[in-house]
Amino acid sequence: MKALKFAAAILGLFATTAPAALSQSWEFSMNPGPRWDSPTTSDYFKFRGRAYFDIADVDWSSPLSAAPTDDEEWRTLWFGIEGQIGNLKLVAEYDWLPDDPAPTDVHLTYRLPQGSVRVGNFKTMNSMEEQTSSLNMSFMERGLLTDIFGIDRRLGAAYFWSNDNFTASAGLYGGKMEDNFQLAEADDSSAFAGRLTWHTETDAGTTLHLGASFRSLDYDGGARLRDRPQAHLANNFATADYRTGQPLGEAENSDLIALEAAIIRGPFWAHGEFARMTLDGPAGDPAFDSGFASLGYILTGETRGYRGSSGVFGGISPNSALSAGGHGAWEIAARADYADMGDAGLGTIETLTLGINWYVERYARVMFNYVSGEHDAPTYTETSDVAQLRLQVGF
Repeated sequence: MKALKFAAAILGLFATTAPAALSQSWEFSMNPGPRWDSPTTSDYFKFRGRAYFDIADVDWSSPLSAAPTDDEEWRTLWFGIEGQIGNLKLVAEYDWLPDDPAPTDVHLTYRLPQGSVRVGNFKTMNSMEEQTSSLNMSFMERGLLTDIFGIDRRLGAAYFWSNDNFTASAGLYGGKMEDNFQLAEADDSSAFAGRLTWHTETDAGTTLHLGASFRSLDYDGGARLRDRPQAHLANNFATADYRTGQPLGEAENSDLIALEAAIIRGPFWAHGEFARMTLDGPAGDPAFDSGFASLGYILTGETRGYRGSSGVFGGISPNSALSAGGHGAWEIAARADYADMGDAGLGTIETLTLGINWYVERYARVMFNYVSGEHDAPTYTETSDVAQLRLQVGF
């Protein structure tokens, strides 16, 4: 697609302008990873990465599959670079998991007088839950709707704009990026997506957020709707399979509409989302609903961050980090998820997640989640109860 040729051209521009910028005497720091900043401009270059190690005890019951055997894994091993020269910003990151290596964010963003344009491999702009970095999530896994409806990274081009209260974005996408370093598509699917958010901060310091997004997606070979019950070391619940040659019929395209709302008031926060996706192709044009409600409280008094320029949650920085002789920050959180899979004859999925987070430092934490999930189909039931622990670092 033309967007990929444009991305290659911009990448070449970045490569030709970088040597001149780097010839000046840059200031080095560990913040917390290696970083170089220009002493006279806002230009910078840094390494970025994250590593998550998970341990889980899974109690699984299903007539369709045996209990999972793995009880630990490296969930994420990302490493990459980020840099800015003038109005041009580069991000290139890769997940180096031995069994499943794949590109993540690989894109260039050019700042315009109004807004910015981005080309490369990045997420379609749907769902506050999906747009918020995993470094800043309060749970080990995202809400059910993000995976069931396949909100993911794709190769494309998009425009982003924001002011003091609103953000707006829209983009055209091709297929997913191949599992290598080339800007090449792994399939012939395509999508058009957009998101609009509004936020305000009251005199009392309360942040309110509302948002809506949509996505129109044309498939290459159909679609499969499935998700694990909020625990990556558990199995998938039963799948609604609309791929080529399956009995349910092949999904040719889908339309997704999603709504989101959030509030932050001191150490308390709450967040909820609802989404509906309709498939075109299978008989009856099946539709699926999913949503969640979550809330949390930071026992040590910190406030969860919010980034108004992109309409997403930020992180939690402990007032008293362990390295400074303190106790870090402690957070408790809960989330209830629901998905209606009735149009595929699969009934409903419900999960309840309870979490405790210990923020040792701004870029390191320990997470504990207990997740109880149930898939109630017309002729059978699957259940999953998981106690899981994560050690997380990121920069």
